Amino acid sequence: MRCDVLVAGASPAGIMAAISAAEMGSTVVLLDKERESFRHPANTLFEGMASRAGLKVEDCYIRRSLDGMRIISPGGNAVTISGKGYFLEREKFDNFYLDMAEDRGAILLKGEARDTRDENGRRSVTIGDESIDAGVVIDASGIGSIIASRAGLSPMRHPEDIAWAMEAVVKHPSLGDEDLFEYWIGSISPGWKATFSPGGGDTATLGVFVRGHGQNVQPFFRDFLKLFKRYKSAAYPGIEEMKILSMRRGGDPIATLPGEMVSDRLMIAGGAAGQSGLAYSMRAGAICGKVASEAVAAGDTSKAYLSRYKRLWRSEFYMEYLTARACLETLCNMSDRDLDQLVKGLGGKNLLTSGSFYKKLICAGTMTALAKPGAIPALMRNMITG
Repeated sequence: MRCDVLVAGASPAGIMAAISAAEMGSTVVLLDKERESFRHPANTLFEGMASRAGLKVEDCYIRRSLDGMRIISPGGNAVTISGKGYFLEREKFDNFYLDMAEDRGAILLKGEARDTRDENGRRSVTIGDESIDAGVVIDASGIGSIIASRAGLSPMRHPEDIAWAMEAVVKHPSLGDEDLFEYWIGSISPGWKATFSPGGGDTATLGVFVRGHGQNVQPFFRDFLKLFKRYKSAAYPGIEEMKILSMRRGGDPIATLPGEMVSDRLMIAGGAAGQSGLAYSMRAGAICGKVASEAVAAGDTSKAYLSRYKRLWRSEFYMEYLTARACLETLCNMSDRDLDQLVKGLGGKNLLTSGSFYKKLICAGTMTALAKPGAIPALMRNMITG
């Protein structure tokens, strides 16, 4: 099979890359090993983040609306950040954009890319005993990217900082009817966060995202589950009997920062390139697909031409990712006691932000600096060396 653009991985970034390239007139193949049953975990999206990435949120895949997020310290102090958000029906969300990709002319195939070879001005991708020959290949296959590594690229600058996650779908009467996403910080989930996302009715998701402690984060999840039940016990009688319906594990490249994103006839997008965040990764995919299509039309699929994708992406988002990493590094170096004092001092204040989730992180970093001036030099150092 031959095509103009091959997208490996039907991640949100991959789907948007396929849509973008197909809209530009390219012949597109979208390849994914889970063709019939996608299992994408992210289920919460904030309006500010979607707007920042140019993504229109559609009613057809919204399960329920949220009023914002609550940041909770290890001692149970809380501060609220207002901002419209949504709990998504991920299967409907994925299918909405997959249908769009097919409507634009992309061909969806089941299979896993195992290798890549660049020769004679084309790039081939091996799938089992066969291969697909493409003008440009976009690797959007996530943090376990095979194509990037086989091509000799290091698409993340700090792969050691992947946040390994464990998330459960839970059920308890009315638990999912709360109006705020909860973001827990401190030693309960070192280096990143623990989360509660109310899905409506009796269902919600609970998760931990941990950096610097390896991939086995089950002990952190167990500890968070105990803390969560204690925290909610007054509002939900019998929450000790809360049921866990399903579990998912994976990685979040929130603090890894993109590295080598481009080579001859090859681009990396989404989680594979450290482009974390549902809407942001989709925007990265859209930029990537557009540049790939333009390169094929121009007859120049060299690294030099495709590097326009990297420049465009950096101009839109790089400072936010850099600042988010700096804020995370600053916050994770604070003790639980300092975090308790910080959040307690802000308790009762409703902090309003219409920006993205990353801007909420920046807001958290700013709060840190205001409450603890000694953190400012560390914040600046982290931004410079990040």
